[in-house]
Amino acid sequence: MLGATRELLLERGYGGLTIAAVADAAGVGKGTIYLRWPDKEALVVGALAEVWEPVGDIDSGNLRDDLLGILTTSVRGMNGRDGRMFTEIVAELSRSGPLKTYWMNEISRPWVEVVTACFTRGIARGEMRADVDIQAATQVLLSPPATAGMMSDKKITARQVNAWLDIFLKGVAP
Repeated sequence: MLGATRELLLERGYGGLTIAAVADAAGVGKGTIYLRWPDKEALVVGALAEVWEPVGDIDSGNLRDDLLGILTTSVRGMNGRDGRMFTEIVAELSRSGPLKTYWMNEISRPWVEVVTACFTRGIARGEMRADVDIQAATQVLLSPPATAGMMSDKKITARQVNAWLDIFLKGVAP
């Protein structure tokens, strides 16, 4: 059922996804779906949770390499088939409490924590200015791949990632 949900989310978007369509695609009755998921939002959260893998902390001893690892992981997800599914639900985050809660707790917060840890180590090693607003820097770092992933059907390249990272690092350099 979760696989059918993901397929339909990719085909029809969140607005076109219905419990009835998922039931048809999965070859089950709607009641079977409602036994496990109370509504469409919960079903979509289940489908996302099944494929989402949060980034792990990267500590290479070098800020650029750490951030490159984080961005590369992000881009790999955005470039993949399941990455498109996340772009399909972004517009729904402001309208759906369960989706927003899942996004904040399981997607956004872990990434922010990993990036914050990298920045903290980078500041301690003198690779980054101590007066940088870490929250704003995190948003600036993670926004280009997220925006590019949502605004284009083209895959994000390693060249783009390196260019974004070079621009970012010049801005926070001591």
